[in-house]
Amino acid sequence: MAIKYTEEQLNTVDKSLIIQMFLNQQEELSKAVNQIEQLTKEVQSGNDKLQRMMEQIILSNKGHSYRASCRCICQQEV
Repeated sequence: MAIKYTEEQLNTVDKSLIIQMFLNQQEELSKAVNQIEQLTKEVQSGNDKLQRMMEQIILSNKGHSYRASCRCICQQEV
């Protein structure tokens, strides 16, 4: 768990320690941003796959309905 410093505590801390803490925070933020970007790409990829699957299901259902209606018409003609 991260340590929370008060302004008073930070005023008494050595400047080099504050700089190191800031640089560490910068690095952690950079890692978090990279993770978010990667997860965003994965979600977008999943969304694209899901969209293609939904389109295939719709096309499949349309084809099925067309064949079923053709069978009904053909059976009525016989």
